[in-house]
Formats: sequence, structure tokens, C-alpha cells
Amino acid sequence: MIEKLAERLTPEHGDIIPPGSKTAGAYNFTVDPLEGLPGFSLLGRMPWKASRDVQSSILSIGFETLDRDTFDPHMVFPILKDSGVKYARCQTGWMKTEKTPGVYEFGWLDDVVDGLADIGIQAWLSLSYGNPLYTPCEKFAEAWKHADGKLVPGWARGYVGEMPYYHGEDAMAAWLRYVRAIVTHFKGRVRDWEVWNEPEWFWCRNGEKMIQTRGVAGAAKDYVEFVRATGAAVREVDAEARIVANVAQSSTAYVQELGKNGIGNIIDVFSFHFYGATPEDFIRQRYDFLRTNLTVPGRELEIWEGESGRASGKSMLFAMPTEYNQAKFLLRRYMTDKLCGASLSSFFTVTDFMCYYADGSDQYYGVINAREKRPKMAFRALQALGWLFDGLEVAPDLYVSLAPRHQQCFCSSLPYNIMAGAFRRKGVPMFALWIPEHVDISAQPVEGTLNMIADLAVPLREPVAIDPLRGQVWRVDSVHDELYHSVIGARAIDQFRVCDYPLFISDASLFAELLD
Repeated sequence: MIEKLAERLTPEHGDIIPPGSKTAGAYNFTVDPLEGLPGFSLLGRMPWKASRDVQSSILSIGFETLDRDTFDPHMVFPILKDSGVKYARCQTGWMKTEKTPGVYEFGWLDDVVDGLADIGIQAWLSLSYGNPLYTPCEKFAEAWKHADGKLVPGWARGYVGEMPYYHGEDAMAAWLRYVRAIVTHFKGRVRDWEVWNEPEWFWCRNGEKMIQTRGVAGAAKDYVEFVRATGAAVREVDAEARIVANVAQSSTAYVQELGKNGIGNIIDVFSFHFYGATPEDFIRQRYDFLRTNLTVPGRELEIWEGESGRASGKSMLFAMPTEYNQAKFLLRRYMTDKLCGASLSSFFTVTDFMCYYADGSDQYYGVINAREKRPKMAFRALQALGWLFDGLEVAPDLYVSLAPRHQQCFCSSLPYNIMAGAFRRKGVPMFALWIPEHVDISAQPVEGTLNMIADLAVPLREPVAIDPLRGQVWRVDSVHDELYHSVIGARAIDQFRVCDYPLFISDASLFAELLD
């Protein structure tokens, strides 16, 4: 099989690195982790799948802020269709939709929802933010008043955070009418409805954060009541709809208060957002914390990573914003969420936002370069996962580990802190390993012996290694049976390197569909 496979693994999607970049510079001058290993030989380039051809996956992409006209979705669709992504998070824009009381203009959102569906991606919608007709705020009005023909800042273009809940009964009644109208309009096209965005922060009255005036317990109680009312309006129209609540931070007293107020009784999904330079930070504890505090007996609750991303250009949050570091973050974000049992994971965002900030500067969180209208390295990494995640399941009955060289020496073990996961993709074992180092640091690869315990009925007969960031598939001729040493009965590779993004080991049969 492996000889035939080499004929099919061609560079169909072009160069991985950005046009005009030197290879070494594009990869932060890091070495190719699999090049030069004994028994490793390059087979070809990773395949990819169109989103419409992916059967099942947790991959979602951010389509947020279109309520503020931050990008042209029609520029994005032709590129995104080949990503392998299955879901997209969109914000609905009450202010953009209802400009005249009682008149709802959903045409702009139809373009988004239907455009995504046409390329095989299911939209899920976030019901968020205020409307000057019902939630007037001097801060926002001033921003519009002094625009002087310039682009109004994004927060003002969407009345970000201004809550109808705190603007009286008429405002809340108008909100619920809007919710019923939008659910009616999209019934049959949209299943999942998120109630607000990051309520700890974007939960305001007259521009003032309510968590500061109401306190953690009071603000959490108010959010639960708001979700209860909004969710009831959604289900009044569509009994099959699912309700999603979310938070900006996954491990806070605010989450505990949501649980105490019974949010688990009224939602189907809880979504959290997690930005940071190390996607793995206390990640299992975060998932455990959410499940323990929010799940109620007799009712299932899905956990989603609803928003998380990393800029590839100028950003206050990251020391070295490069396309390479963004791609590493994306791979580790999705892999970590898959290991922790998330049923959906969404990366922020699909494309850069041009002239997004108040000073007119761009935002660089996209996997597509908006000005050059081209995929970034993160998009190519996303394509690799789009193929790998189709039918991927966590396999805790399998095992993988790395025994670093000289591990028994008296020295620090921190450099050997390795994340590992065992999976099956359509029945074929697949293993992943990586170092959870700060994403801005190009960590030195760790060398050692790789041990894998697969199902003896499905052995690794023709092993292959996969580098999703560089988009490469390697033949591995150095695998042997381990009978005497560290992991008895394992399939072992005496010399393997683990780097700071996931590398995979599997069997050539993983690619059997390419040969059908």
C-alpha cells in the first residue's frame, strides 16, 4: 500500500509557507523535526478535504463581527471551502438587523448562513449586543457623533455589551421579539443559539460593566435569568433548537455562581473562551471544573471551546506574532480540546479584520491574510487537521509515550514535559505527541524512544509519521517490537523527536480512502 500511497500524496494545495518567505525564516529558523531520523523518508504532502466531504469533526471557525462589517464573507468562501471545517460561529447583530422598530432585515445574515451551508459548513449563531432604539447609551452615541467621516470603532458599530436586561421592560420585550423573529427566520437552517458573548465582560448598562456594580454573584444570577428568558423564546419557536451559554474565562467564581443558579437546567451546551500563549495551561482542570459545577443529574451538557485564537501580526498579547507561531497554537488548541472531550472547538478567526481598531490599524487573528487574500500557515495546518479529524475518536484503550534519552540522569524533567494522545481515525490507530511550551518559544525537540501500544488486531504494519504544520507524510522503516525493556509488547521507534506542535504516528492504511 505504501508505494501506491506515495503516488497520491502530491502537493495539491501548493506551498505551505507564505509567498516570498525564506523557508528557514517562515519556520522561525527551526529544524524540520522528522528530517534526518534513521528510517524516515518523505512520502509526500498531506491530503485535504473540502468541508462538504467531511462526515464528522469538532472543527469550527470564527465568523464573528460581521454585525460590524469587518470583512467580506464572499472573499472568504472560496478559500474556506477547502478547509475541512464543519462549523462556524457567527454574531447576529440586533443593531444591524432592526434599524426601524419591528422591521427586521436578515438579508445580510442570510448571505452568511447560506454561503457557509453552500460550502458544507453549519453556522451557529450568537445572540449578542444592544440596539440604540432600545438600549440608548451616551458613550456609543458620542462615538458616532464624532466620527467625522472616519470608521467608527468596532465596539460602537455593534453597541457591544449594552444589555436590554438592564434597560427596562420595553427593551427586554423588544429583545425577545427580535429573538423570536430571528429564530423563525432561520428555523431549519440553524440549530444552535448562543445567548450573549462573554457576559462577565460585555454585560453593561450605559457603558458600565455590571459585574463591578452587581458583583460576581449578582451579575451571574442576572445572566442566568436572561438565558432562561431568551432560551424560552427560542424554544417557543423551535422546540428542536439548542441553547448555548458561554463565558470569557473558564475557571472563575462566576462559573460557580452560574451553576448555583441552575444554568445547567436550561442549556444544552456550555461554551468557554480561552486565549493565552500556552493552550494546555491547566486544561484538564478547566474542563473538570466546568463539568462539575454546571452539569445537573439526568441532563447531558456538552462543553465547547467557543473562541480561542492567536494573532500572526502586531498584537498586545503575544511577544512574537508570526504565522509559524499562530499555526502551532492552532494545532495545539484543537488537539487539546479533542483530548479533553470537547464536542466542538472554534478558532478565532477566519480572516484578518482590516482597519478594525480605533486608530485604523488591522487585526491579524485570521487564518486568511485579508490584504493579500491568501491562506496563512495556520490555514494549511487547519487543512491537515480537517482531513485527520474526519471520523477521529479518542482511544484511551491505546497508549503512547516517549522515553527521552538519559531520562534516568539527575537533571530537570521539565524539558521532557510531553502531551500525548491516542486516537482512532475510522478504526486505524493514530498517536500524537508534542511539548506544551509557550507558543512564542521555539522549543528544542526532545529525542527518545517512542513506544506505542495499539490493538493487536490492527497492528502498525506500514508505519507513517505526519507533520501537520509542514504538511508532510513520512514513511517509517525503523519500527520494531519491544519485548524486553520499557513498554513490553509495544511497537517502538528507537529514535524519534517530539517538538512544540503535534506530530502523529499511524499506519499507511489511515490513507486507504485515497487509494479507493
